[in-house]
Amino acid sequence: MLAKIRQTIQRYSLLNSGDKVLVGVSGGPDSLALLHCLLAFKDEYKLKLYVGHLDHKLRGKESAAEAAYVARLAQSWGLPVKIEARDVRAYQVERGLTLEEAAREVRYQFLRQAANEVGAGKIAVGHQANDQAETVLLNLLRGSGVEGLKAMEPREGDLIRPLLEVRREEIEAYCREHGLKPCRDPSNLDPAYRRNKIRLQLLPLLAREYNPAIVDALCRTADILRAEDEVLRQVTVQACKEVIIEEGGDRLVLDAGRFLGLPLGLQRRVIRAAATALGWPAGNFYHIERARELAQSQGSLNWPGGGKIQLKGGKIFFLTPMKQEEGKLSFCLPLVVPGKTSLPFLNLEIAAEVVPPPGSFPAHNNEAWLDWSKIEGELWVRNRRPGDYFYPLGVGGRKKLQDFFVDLKVPESQRDAIPLVVDRQGSILWVAGWRIDARWKVTPATREVLHLILTKVSSS
Repeated sequence: MLAKIRQTIQRYSLLNSGDKVLVGVSGGPDSLALLHCLLAFKDEYKLKLYVGHLDHKLRGKESAAEAAYVARLAQSWGLPVKIEARDVRAYQVERGLTLEEAAREVRYQFLRQAANEVGAGKIAVGHQANDQAETVLLNLLRGSGVEGLKAMEPREGDLIRPLLEVRREEIEAYCREHGLKPCRDPSNLDPAYRRNKIRLQLLPLLAREYNPAIVDALCRTADILRAEDEVLRQVTVQACKEVIIEEGGDRLVLDAGRFLGLPLGLQRRVIRAAATALGWPAGNFYHIERARELAQSQGSLNWPGGGKIQLKGGKIFFLTPMKQEEGKLSFCLPLVVPGKTSLPFLNLEIAAEVVPPPGSFPAHNNEAWLDWSKIEGELWVRNRRPGDYFYPLGVGGRKKLQDFFVDLKVPESQRDAIPLVVDRQGSILWVAGWRIDARWKVTPATREVLHLILTKVSSS
């Protein structure tokens, strides 16, 4: 199993030498095996490991006992541990979520907060192949497209899943072989939860009646669609470049004629990308289809979260109610890779290319060199948003963008005009002209780099 995990780590560049990793440990077999395996790789990768455990306060004394067990285990293995309890049911009521949704959101909030406190650049969680198969089926039953059916990715920003290609049976065998004694959550056996019902009833039925290797088949489907989605994302970035004719001031404008000339699948993706660029909710199939239909007739429609889409004069306007002071600059554009992204309202341009690492790196603030293998999906260029933070190279931890600007005495009047290169999760890779994020820095293991150059252009 360790050989399989090592292969996953290498294939998806999940770990780099010297990484600080927070490991989410519930105490169950998956997370326990994950922690034990990462300990086995600790010296090989020179890892600094931390343990994070959240008590969801859903099972009273039982969940408190699991927290105590994880704390004792981490201490016995010589690992620092962060334990916290949060009221998931109160959060569920407050946000109007299902219990599963609330637990997931609270858990990831805790893990990211704990990672920030210890300066960990990566968070490892114990999702494995059976979880992946269940996620594919869950999303299929919802009527998802490629993005949903690709299910979980081995790496999503700072989140890594080293066990994603390992079956549950292998993990159980590993725990027995190494004398690990995981906790068992009885709620995992309750078919009232949709995922449990798929695990306990649907997957066994499919394995028994249709395909004994159903888990492998579903994981293979997710892997195929993940690769194809990457191609489609790149095509979408190019399509956005061709149809977006204006962006800024919390609005985005498409050329309706060019938009309607796109294939159906790209129309849907461009609409979703436009909504995402403005910070809107993704919307569902109904919202996207209504927006597509609007492109062929005059009128307007409301988008979840307060956005508005309007067709007028051969243009499709995506409009966000102004939440900022009148006239305050706001922009978000897809970064063209390879190619040039023009920011005419700033008289700036960002050139991008993917090249082998150079022998030496010029020390110019207007250039950035980023590890291409660590970058997932399309990139965007935008200006600052409330709550922005990153890990400035050379600082050694997380810093609010606002504090970064204050420390470097960047005038307040200039801060909205500083381009930020961000990924699809909104994580900042480069504060253009100032500093890169340390999580994407080039290392001796880097094989390809994304080279970015910020230049001034004539306003004529």
